[in-house]
Amino acid sequence: MTERSRSMDLYFSYLSTYSQKVLLGLYEKDVSFTAHMVDLTDEKDREEYRKLYPFGKVPLLIRDDGRMIPESTIILEYVDSAFEQGPVLIPRDIELGRRTRFMDRMCDLYLNDPVVSLIFESWKPEAERDQALIARSSERIGIMYRFMDDQLGKSGYLAGDTFTMADCAAMPVLFYANSFAPFAAFDNIYRYWEEVSQRPSFLRLKQEAEPYINAVMGER
Repeated sequence: MTERSRSMDLYFSYLSTYSQKVLLGLYEKDVSFTAHMVDLTDEKDREEYRKLYPFGKVPLLIRDDGRMIPESTIILEYVDSAFEQGPVLIPRDIELGRRTRFMDRMCDLYLNDPVVSLIFESWKPEAERDQALIARSSERIGIMYRFMDDQLGKSGYLAGDTFTMADCAAMPVLFYANSFAPFAAFDNIYRYWEEVSQRPSFLRLKQEAEPYINAVMGER
């Protein structure tokens, strides 16, 4: 079986930034898979999914041999090592590879998590919002923006001069962050967003995900 024809199943939600991170990597590498959308807004669907994966988290990749690979970073590490086509998501150079993993982790902890916190808090009635959490999240995002802006002043992408897993982690979150924690004041981040958001992989992801995102946001 060739790499391109290898059968894989991906369980994901377009509402999940971690799912979007994996989809972006798969689209960049032009890897085929069977898509299984999990409706995170539907308790019945979530219960059904937990029968397959008790932790109930998306994304989840199932290989052709039945082996499960959870967690977005681990999925992309597997995809990058198993499929040679497309860009290298984790550079083989030791230092660049380490830098990529570091930036991927920073995006998950200091960009994704606080941005998601701001989104969830915005859905609550104003009187019920956790102002301390909002303040902590906003502070963390500000620190991360300054860190990213400095890095992007030195290179075209977050981990160097090529698109990597770190960019897969950042771009889906920046899509949301533009509304909840605008970054237009950071010239390098804004330039990066304007350029990378025109990549075919991101345009495809945006086209697929926006109807689901708009439907949920419109209910809030």
